[in-house]
Amino acid sequence: MQQHYFNFLISGLTDYLISENFGRCTVFAFLNRSFVRAIERRLRELRPSPQRQSHRCALAVYSQERSTRHHVLPPLEHVSERIDVECGVLYVTEVENFPLVDGFFFVKSNPMTLVGLQITTVGGHHTTASTVRQFTECLAAYFNGWEELSRDMSWEMIYVQHADSTPMNDWQGCDVVNSNNLTEEGREIAAFWEEKVRQYQVSIPSEDAPRSP
Repeated sequence: MQQHYFNFLISGLTDYLISENFGRCTVFAFLNRSFVRAIERRLRELRPSPQRQSHRCALAVYSQERSTRHHVLPPLEHVSERIDVECGVLYVTEVENFPLVDGFFFVKSNPMTLVGLQITTVGGHHTTASTVRQFTECLAAYFNGWEELSRDMSWEMIYVQHADSTPMNDWQGCDVVNSNNLTEEGREIAAFWEEKVRQYQVSIPSEDAPRSP
């Protein structure tokens, strides 16, 4: 095999592996100080309207509080006892299709901030009220005192994309699937998402894309 064909093959294989492992590797990259410092300068806020006041991401404001270790959350049926919420810990789950996020962490701000990580290759990643509800139900099952702790908690979402993906430029809404059977809870969740959740997008160039070990 000629050298240039071999190099082309290796290049294609590398790009494939990066694409396939991008989500998993990117979540764990938030444990890396250099990676966090690199992306905090590129975070771009997504707002539901231009009138909404701009707000800096907790990851950038409290970069010294970044996660330094991770904790794997088991499937709910295997939860034997709840754990305490800890700042500085990256929470990931063994559950496939975990609702809303690919990972999350808490920032020691005032009030405390929950930062959800969503790794996506598409230009839109809207959610639904039922998905948000499922996520909060999971957190209530995992963590001690979640109902009281979450009452005044700030929420942020970071949408992480590969630079070659379709860029996400717009606010990611929270839809109600069945508008004909809209419950009070569904309305409250949709309103909370619209009014309280902060969103940020960041694109990672190929040279900064995390790779599996």
